[in-house]
Amino acid sequence: MKNKQFFEDSVNQLSDLTKAIGHPARIQVLLYLKENGSSTCQNLVDALPYSQSTVSGHLQKLKDAGLIVMKSKQTSSIYSIKKDVLVDLNALFQSVFGLTPERNQLSLF
Repeated sequence: MKNKQFFEDSVNQLSDLTKAIGHPARIQVLLYLKENGSSTCQNLVDALPYSQSTVSGHLQKLKDAGLIVMKSKQTSSIYSIKKDVLVDLNALFQSVFGLTPERNQLSLF
């Protein structure tokens, strides 16, 4: 999108990351990886009501956004959550919307 240049970097980053988690299945993938640790695509397919190809597509979007990493192990791909990126997402959200960790309120006034 050519108009991204008109927005602050933090707004563009937040937009890209929230777009990447903009589907309930992708949020569920992140939650699964957070709770269960590194997993194969098959583990995720077994846990979610989606086909292997659909889960693979969601994993690719999360990987492209840098929210997860993939490592090859023999014939499998192992996916892991990048917790530092989720921490950054939280900080971006707070910064862009003026939320303070102490109050968790919008500073609109």
